[in-house]
Amino acid sequence: MLFGGLLAVSATLGSSCGAAPVQLRPAELLSDGGAALCPGTPGSGYAIPCVTDWNGDGKKDLLVGYQSAGKIALYLNLGTDAQPRFTNFTNLKTADGNDICLPSPGCGAPAPWVCDFDGDGKRDLLVGSGADGHVWFYRNTNTDAAPILAPGVQLMVGNSVLSVGLRATPCVQDWDEDGLPDLLCGAGDGYVYFFKNTNTAQSPIFAPAVKIKAGGVDLSLGIRSVVRVFDWDGDGLKDLVCSSDTGVYWCRNTNSNSQPILQARQPICAPVDGSGLSPISTGGRMRLDLVDWNDDGVVDLLVGNLNGTVYYYEGYCFRIRGLLPQPGGQLALQWDSAPSLSYDVLSGSSVSAITNLAATKFPSGGKTTAWTNSADGSQEFYRLRIAQ
Repeated sequence: MLFGGLLAVSATLGSSCGAAPVQLRPAELLSDGGAALCPGTPGSGYAIPCVTDWNGDGKKDLLVGYQSAGKIALYLNLGTDAQPRFTNFTNLKTADGNDICLPSPGCGAPAPWVCDFDGDGKRDLLVGSGADGHVWFYRNTNTDAAPILAPGVQLMVGNSVLSVGLRATPCVQDWDEDGLPDLLCGAGDGYVYFFKNTNTAQSPIFAPAVKIKAGGVDLSLGIRSVVRVFDWDGDGLKDLVCSSDTGVYWCRNTNSNSQPILQARQPICAPVDGSGLSPISTGGRMRLDLVDWNDDGVVDLLVGNLNGTVYYYEGYCFRIRGLLPQPGGQLALQWDSAPSLSYDVLSGSSVSAITNLAATKFPSGGKTTAWTNSADGSQEFYRLRIAQ
């Protein structure tokens, strides 16, 4: 399969990824004062991350649900929005001064999600419970700069408490494009549940759960699912990006934003030293969040891990940066790349005839790779692919 840029010698390249899937660079551990960030019990903290600007200072902060305390760590960003830095955490509290605590055995850490849930213009907190699959709403009664959270209230479906059984991981989105925020929720059974908002943005009332389908069947991710809504391939349609015990996945939307039809899940891959591009696997209990972590205009991936740490996968656009004439009649082809990968360079005399394998398994130069070769007037078009 061909990836990446296509270039004639005289072409001018833009900065947009265009309609192509996001690519990821190798995992890096987020740090807390120089050590790996891990608010929970080392080795079994079961981290569930959520990125938000918690104190309204224009910089992204980090919430992490963790075990065995069943609490939510708040890491305020002491760096910049493009280079977040953390040194310590406090636990999120309600207005009475008590830590938010949702006890659960095993891997059932609380799952935070931040949004304006009641439409009053201020960010609130939703938390999925591990023990019973309930979702709690903590209303912000103050300001975005200094949130004060009211005691939690359980979300309802009719006269019953909303539940997905176990390990609820909420995400609020207008899934059906009717102007009202709905609730998508991952669960311990690995399915993704859609709760349609049938009332208003200010007072959501949720219909009974419907399982999201992908590939024509109920979307099953294994166990312990987490879901985010994002246009992963840049085609203008919102997709689902999901994680579970078994991996991190993309379900591509092939229909419309108001009536999504999702293809079957496909693994999202990242480079691994010595193995090349491989499906993401950090050891089970993977809980993701999506954010432009480094403010470069491309979404990045965070993955909370069984051992309580959080991995950062930098997103990038696999594209040709330039084709520059060099002394001695050579050309330098430059492209955005990732460490631990190698590349095939193909050339041709036209867009429809890029068949000549000009270089095979050319090693990555890091975040940018350059390949230099003798210029050939008959080979003016180039395409790249990640070597297998």
